[in-house]
Amino acid sequence: MNNWTWDRLRVFDAVARTGSVAAAGRSLNMTGPGVSQHLRRLEAEVGAVLIEREGRGVRLTDAGHVLAGHARTVARVVEHAERELAAREGEPRGTVRVGAISSAIRGFLLPRVREFLDRHRGARVSLRDGETVDHLRALHEDSLDVVLAETWHDLPSTLPRGMDIIRLRAERARLVLPAGHRLANRETVPFSELAGETWTCCPPGSDAHSALAQLVRRAGGELVVGFPLADHTTQLEVVANGLAVACVPELSLPAKPVGIRILDTDPAPLRSIELVTQPEVLSLHVNAFIAVLTGR
Repeated sequence: MNNWTWDRLRVFDAVARTGSVAAAGRSLNMTGPGVSQHLRRLEAEVGAVLIEREGRGVRLTDAGHVLAGHARTVARVVEHAERELAAREGEPRGTVRVGAISSAIRGFLLPRVREFLDRHRGARVSLRDGETVDHLRALHEDSLDVVLAETWHDLPSTLPRGMDIIRLRAERARLVLPAGHRLANRETVPFSELAGETWTCCPPGSDAHSALAQLVRRAGGELVVGFPLADHTTQLEVVANGLAVACVPELSLPAKPVGIRILDTDPAPLRSIELVTQPEVLSLHVNAFIAVLTGR
């Protein structure tokens, strides 16, 4: 036991939480063989088998489960120490790893990243675009520090329990029609009057698609998607060319619409941008970034 090192326990903690050697390696910026070497040495020092291979992942043995709780405690102690040492230096340092949906990046996040970097010259931000479900998995695996996720108010939350969640913004999604559409001169359009329309929206399986389909179904219709596209800017181009109608969150709407009309719907789809982090002590630079996002 006297030979155990912080690094080996930290690596074992990552493997125990992520369920695989590869995921632990990504979260720690290590190679898979490097992680495996740490595990072999730790098992030799402990005198017990800690993990068993299971498909592409690993399963903890009884001894592994016992040590995992202690390894998590050790990892948190190290995190506390790193945070206090960084605070004594007086300036946050390190890279904040952020995953966010594209509309939150363009309309909300980028100006705040600029503000954060201007305030804290010793810090950096790495930004990953993509789907919330992938970002949450990366957060669990410790390869992201912060996730900006979307939730739709008409749907049950898909955010995992046990995470720390702060609502950053709530907004409407608004109806976007071609400029020459039969309803383009209206101010508000009930979903019941959109029966038979061809839509462009996020692909099936996304929360945005599910929320829109539910609203159309409540109005007595079925959602017909001719152009399943994840990017709102591309959706707007489809509408401007008269090929479909769309329902786009306010963050993604242009300041000067060209070839389109933006209207309200009845009811109005509502979504939120949520800040999601692990429920544990965060590094000084991550807390500083969160402070900028929340306006603290």
